[in-house]
Amino acid sequence: MQKRDKGLSVVMIAKNASRYLHESLCSLSGVADEIVFVDTGSTDSTIEIAKNHACRIFSFNWCDDFSKAKNFGIEQARYRWILNIDSDEVLDGSNAKAILGEALLNGSVPAYIIYQDNLCDSGEIIPHMMLRLFRNDSRIRFTNPVHECISEKLFFHWPRFFPPILDVHLKHYGYLSIHIQGKRDRNIDLLQRWNNAEPGNIIGNYKFGCSLIAAGRKEEALIYFEKAFKYFIVPLDMHILLFLPVFVLNYHNALISAAPYEQCPGTDKPAVSAPSRTAKSAATPAKSAGRRRSSGRLIPGRDS
Repeated sequence: MQKRDKGLSVVMIAKNASRYLHESLCSLSGVADEIVFVDTGSTDSTIEIAKNHACRIFSFNWCDDFSKAKNFGIEQARYRWILNIDSDEVLDGSNAKAILGEALLNGSVPAYIIYQDNLCDSGEIIPHMMLRLFRNDSRIRFTNPVHECISEKLFFHWPRFFPPILDVHLKHYGYLSIHIQGKRDRNIDLLQRWNNAEPGNIIGNYKFGCSLIAAGRKEEALIYFEKAFKYFIVPLDMHILLFLPVFVLNYHNALISAAPYEQCPGTDKPAVSAPSRTAKSAATPAKSAGRRRSSGRLIPGRDS
C-alpha cells in the first residue's frame, strides 16, 4: 500500500461553480493540507477562482458518472485522509478544524460521518449524515454514477464497522429552489441510464423513485419503489441495510401520496391514512447546534 504524508486532502469536482466556490474554498483555509480540484468543463470563472485559492487543478472529461470523476480526484491526492466537499458546500463552524484534527489521529477508523446541512427557502435546515471523511486507501472508492457514495466499498472491506459521527457541518446551498430543478432534471436523466444498465440495483431503483416523486411523477415513482422493495427480501449487505428505515418511510409516503383515498366499509375514515408523527420521528436526530434543523438521516449517497 502506498505510503502517504500525514494530513488532509480535500477533493472537489466542479463545473461552472463560481456562485459559491469562493465561499467554499475560503472555509477550507487552515483545514486542508491541499485541495484537489477536478474541473469537468467549466466555461465561467471557476478555474480562476480555484487558482486564486492555490488549488491543485486537474481536468476530467465528463462521462455522466460522478463516481469516476471523484475517484480520479482521489487518485491525485497526496495525504492520508480525504474530505469530499462539493462546490456548493461550505465548511461551517469554528470547531471544525479541531474536531477534524483529532479524528485524523485515530489509526483504527477508516471513515467518519459528518453532517450536510441542506438550506431551504423557508429557512429550515435539513441535515443528512454523510460519509465524507475517509482514509486515502485504495479499497475505499465511490460507486454509482449519481448519488455516489463510498458505503458499498467501505462495508465490503470493513463489514463489522460503523462509522463514528463527528459534529462537523457542511452548509449546502444545492436544495434552494433556484438550483433544485436543474439538478433534479439532470439526476433523472442519469438515474434512467443507470436503471437501464443495472435494472436490479436496489439503490438505483430507490433513488430513481425519490427523484420522480419529487418531480411530481408519482405513478412512475411507485414502479421503482416497488422494484426496490422486492429486493429487500434477499440477504442484504450492510450498505443497503443502512438506508432501510428511510426507504420504508419514503415508500410509505409515496403510497399515501399516489393512492386514492377510499372510505373503509362501515366508517367515515379513509382506507389509507396520512403518515404518523411516530413514523417521522424514527429518523436519527441531529445534534443541536443552535440552528433550526429537522431530523438527520444517514443517506447511502448524496442528493446531488
